[in-house]
Amino acid sequence: MSLSLRPVAVDDLADLQPLDAAYAREVGVEPAVEAASLGFFARTGHAFVAEAGGRPQGVVLAQAVWDGVRPTVRVSRLIGSPEARRVLAEAVVKSAYDAAVYDLAAEVPAADEALAALLSAASWSERPTRRFERVLGSRASADARASGVGA
Repeated sequence: MSLSLRPVAVDDLADLQPLDAAYAREVGVEPAVEAASLGFFARTGHAFVAEAGGRPQGVVLAQAVWDGVRPTVRVSRLIGSPEARRVLAEAVVKSAYDAAVYDLAAEVPAADEALAALLSAASWSERPTRRFERVLGSRASADARASGVGA
């Protein structure tokens, strides 16, 4: 299968939302593909869709961020067929390099061993960090009720 790459667009919502929803269920994370998120990532220059025969096979959602010390391209979602994910990971590295951003970070759900292996094979290194989250407001109460945990 020959894949082509192009920047992500809001018009991709109908095709990408089912891919993302299936991935989110599989690895136990919240879906990330919505009209607003695609609109945001379409402007970053680091988010791409891999296609075959005009049909999306995967997507990478990434953005450059600056912490006051150095810029980093942060990958928040990388989903699709194994080949699509490999090509999309390469595309992010190239787009970062072309933008003179030399630090990259990818957030990989613990349940996604295949993505961890793919990134490791492509010279990405896992860092010993922890991610803590806190949800505020009415969404915190709804999340707690849905999970059965007190807010």
